[in-house]
Amino acid sequence: MWAEKEILYYVDPRLDHTLIKVALYRISRETCLTFKRVTVRRKALFVYLRGERYRTNLGKGKEIPHKIFVPFFFEDIGKTIRETMYALGVDYEHNRWDRDFYVRVYINNIQPQFREYFRKNNDSFTTFGSHYDLRSVMHFSLYEYGESGQKVIESGDNLMAPFLGKSQHLTFLDARTLNKKYCTYPYIEHPNCLLFGYQHPRTPTRCKCLPFLTGDACQTVIPNGNLCTQQHLFIVTPETRHLVLNVGGKCSFVFETLLERRIKFHLKFINTRQRSEMICTTENSIEIKTNSYLTVSGYLFCPNGRSFIFKTRHRMFTIVANFPPSNLQLRIIYRSVF
Repeated sequence: MWAEKEILYYVDPRLDHTLIKVALYRISRETCLTFKRVTVRRKALFVYLRGERYRTNLGKGKEIPHKIFVPFFFEDIGKTIRETMYALGVDYEHNRWDRDFYVRVYINNIQPQFREYFRKNNDSFTTFGSHYDLRSVMHFSLYEYGESGQKVIESGDNLMAPFLGKSQHLTFLDARTLNKKYCTYPYIEHPNCLLFGYQHPRTPTRCKCLPFLTGDACQTVIPNGNLCTQQHLFIVTPETRHLVLNVGGKCSFVFETLLERRIKFHLKFINTRQRSEMICTTENSIEIKTNSYLTVSGYLFCPNGRSFIFKTRHRMFTIVANFPPSNLQLRIIYRSVF
């Protein structure tokens, strides 16, 4: 673990320093950490160097500055975030002690020199009570470091498989892990945080909340934007219902049924151009949270002409939209089932 909260960094002139800057900004805005670029390598704590692959060592070592390698032919903001967090001491998500409940790792398919990046860490991996997050920026993709293009990770959730290793931002749990490691203030009083909130890294007298909650203790749901359907909560019964939601802004919706029941639903975007080649990302999608722990990242669903059909394993699900202002609409058919 590093003692510094301001990390001085140097970027190899052959790399795109703007990409590095964006990656570090995305870490900084979610945490108490700041990053300052220096032009003299020996003054830096982190140096970003040209390499064949994304690679660094876990946490602070004896060698300063700490080297983080970035391939000049494949510069990726998400992977730059990932390796920076690894340098800060946050292990890869797929190395968690509980990974076997969520993914299968094919060790024999991994290039031998990179197998150390997939070793399950039963002893020193600290989760800070967080649940496994398949969309974590710290997760590898399905074929990363595979021998001759072989698959190295199999997701236990097929619908989540396309998103492994593709995140370009910290998830809520990524930020929480880094903040629990570097940005806690045990001697500063703060409210008892509700609904999975925790002490805010920059304003420690209040809580840092899920994106659709606010208040010092995360006690208030953020009102839906003017271009969103205003109703937040929908009670689901066995009767099949059809609904059109306006989702062209910052919106959140909760669908809830009785404790012993589940929800079956069918989603499809309407009144917008459907692009079959569209890849769903956090920028162009709604997030569908079906896990009972709202902190865990959900599925991404975008206007690509497809439908999203699902049966929950719990009594509720949440839809979170974060689109630019528009008249975008989502058709949903839903009912409760056993």
